[in-house]
Amino acid sequence: MTNAIAKARYLRISPRKMLGVCKLVRGKNILVARAILSRTPQKGALLIGKVLDSAVANAKMKNMEEKILFIDKITADMGPHLRRMIPWSRGSGAPIRKKTTHLTIVVAEDEKLKLKLSSKNKKKTEDKSLGKTEDKAKNPGRSAKKIVKSDDQPNE
Repeated sequence: MTNAIAKARYLRISPRKMLGVCKLVRGKNILVARAILSRTPQKGALLIGKVLDSAVANAKMKNMEEKILFIDKITADMGPHLRRMIPWSRGSGAPIRKKTTHLTIVVAEDEKLKLKLSSKNKKKTEDKSLGKTEDKAKNPGRSAKKIVKSDDQPNE
């Protein structure tokens, strides 16, 4: 099973907030996942959408078909914390830890769907090749037939 990977590191969002959106699209087809992400009103959905587009582009470079891709693995891992201080009373301060996320998306081809599409394509090509030869045998062509309108019919 071939796959394609895309990673985004140091995203300024908490991994806990990303995990909810990751669960929505894990295991879904790419087209379905894009539809879900476009209707999800969270910052994480926008970031996942960008990384997903990158993963699909990587898959296309490996000659994989977009219609049969699905999200095989999606992880939102903890990145480093950005440490800041907020002023507190009496000259003291309190720490702020701004969390970052490392996002990884792995897309792969769905083997069952790939077999279905390949069998459908084979049937279509066989039908097209058979259909053309049969049609020519049945209908010799328009020039051989005489088209007679109802007004032009001879009176008997």
